Amino acid sequence: MVPGLYYERLSEAAKASFFAEPWTVGSEADRIGYRFKGGSALSFQPREQPFGAGSDPSNIVDSCYPIGSIQVPAGLEPIVLHRDAVSGGGYAMIGTVISADLDLIGQMQPNQKARFVAVTLEEALEARRSYKKKLSCLSKLFPS
Repeated sequence: MVPGLYYERLSEAAKASFFAEPWTVGSEADRIGYRFKGGSALSFQPREQPFGAGSDPSNIVDSCYPIGSIQVPAGLEPIVLHRDAVSGGGYAMIGTVISADLDLIGQMQPNQKARFVAVTLEEALEARRSYKKKLSCLSKLFPS
């Protein structure tokens, strides 16, 4: 995942535990989103909420959600928004699953364990190039 606009709102302890602890895919997993359970609750740094945001520190003024964005409502369970997810809302996005890994998320089953790994934008772009190259090779092997 590439850390997002609101990643800096997490406490230092939350940042460390998010990446260090294993997460388990919950039963609420489909083309809309994948809910992960089992890690520690993630705390957000306290701040005065801006007008239009909810009272919980994980709330923001409504924003657009890119495919693959990771939100953590109330700091409890990360949700990866997948291809049929809503396009906007009021939860902070702490990061985005890179496009090269979205299909891997889509193949995960309930109770499967996973860890989130931070990558740079450059690493994400290289992974996307590599993924597209593999898809191109496969399409040549199996023409339609």
